[in-house]
Amino acid sequence: MNDQAQRATRAAEPLTMHNQVFPNDLNPHGTMFGGFVVAMMDVCAGLCVMRWCNRVAVTASIDAIQFHSPIRQGQMVEVVARVVYVGNTSCVVKTMVFAHDLLSSDRFYCCEGYFTMVGVDAHERPAQLPLIPLESEQERQEWAHAKEIKEAMLKRRQRAK
Repeated sequence: MNDQAQRATRAAEPLTMHNQVFPNDLNPHGTMFGGFVVAMMDVCAGLCVMRWCNRVAVTASIDAIQFHSPIRQGQMVEVVARVVYVGNTSCVVKTMVFAHDLLSSDRFYCCEGYFTMVGVDAHERPAQLPLIPLESEQERQEWAHAKEIKEAMLKRRQRAK
């Protein structure tokens, strides 16, 4: 029996976090500092993975972040993370960010990124993760896209050595 057949399969529910943008979150242009946005995305991705696999998860890489729209003071930030690819001890989490104008009820897409997270055991060594079910064509396409992102990250890591 191969390794894949022995692994548990567990659905990974999306995780959503919300926060409001305050003056100390702004850059000199008056919009939310990109580093704060990335930090929120990282926290959301980590919590999503830990809730899914019931183990500590650490960030291995952050890839393909694309900013589209600025987030302004007073708006509510919504971060949605979802596991879209699973290797043996790591997974890729697609993390999307939206802003909500609380006075007009407008919601708009701001950015997305892919976070490679590694599950670790009690000794902080990489530990095997469960698989996720792929039930729709969209899930299969996201799996393939995230796998390409992970493979490109591994190639960059090899070149850096």
